[in-house]
Order: sequence, then C-alpha cells, then structure tokens
Amino acid sequence: SPDLYVSNIDGSGLKQLSLTREAESSPCWSPDNQTICFISRDTGVPALYAISASGGKRRPLAISGAPNPSEPDWSPDGKWIAFTTKTRAGFTICIGSPQGGGAIPIVDGEDPSWAPNSRALIFCKGPDHAKQLYLLDVPTKQVKHLARILESNSSPSWAK
Repeated sequence: SPDLYVSNIDGSGLKQLSLTREAESSPCWSPDNQTICFISRDTGVPALYAISASGGKRRPLAISGAPNPSEPDWSPDGKWIAFTTKTRAGFTICIGSPQGGGAIPIVDGEDPSWAPNSRALIFCKGPDHAKQLYLLDVPTKQVKHLARILESNSSPSWAK
C-alpha cells in the first residue's frame, strides 16, 4: 500500500512520513511548505489528513459533510482546501477550512486546482472519455467552460 515520503528535489534526504496498511494518496503542500494534506483510508473510509513535512503524527482534518474526499488542493493563501467528493449523483467539488468545520459544496466536477490568486479553481467534469475543463470564480460561483484541448482533459493544474 502506498505511503507518503518526502525528499529533496535531487532525491536525497528521503524520509517516510506514513506507514499504514491502507493507501495514502493525493498529497498536496500547504502554502508555507510546512504541512502536507493527503487522503488516507486507514480508518476504512477515505478521509483528509495533515502531517508535518518534517514528520510526526498525522492529524485528521475535521471537515464534516464530505463523504469520500479525494484530490485535495490547498489554496495559496492558506485559507481553504478544495477537494472532490463522490456521491451517488457523481462528483462535487467542496472547500473546507484546514482548521475544520463543515464542507462547502461549490460545483459539480472533479480534480480542483487553485489559481495563484486563491480566487478561482480550474476543474474538469464529464464522462471519462470526454472530460472538459472549467474555471470557477469561487466567491461568485460563476463557471466558465474552457475550450476543449485535444481529447479528454483531466487533472488540470496551474503553473505556480
């Protein structure tokens, strides 16, 4: 089962951060590069956790009302973590505070990635063979479809 590791960019200084029987996945860095948010299934269901990049004990992020979270992305201003939840109806992007509280559903879609200004999210939605990219202005919840690039689009990310 995959565990979390960190290293220097050249591969030196490899350090294991987690060791569980269940998979850890989708790590993302906090804006200050001191903490990593990730998904773990260690309790049997996917949940959001945070751990210091230097090691130590992981802590659950107490963001309620978001079943099966995946694909977290920490906003550059540090105020929010965007993530995907899977429900019977499909995929929904939610945001939640790293300090905990209720998840805020904001749009149907998956694979959210924060813009450098912490105001917009790029994400995708649609069937696997024809995912399309969208841009969401988080404060106004206005969504704009982006031109389709080649075939299916997934896992968008901003250059940071």
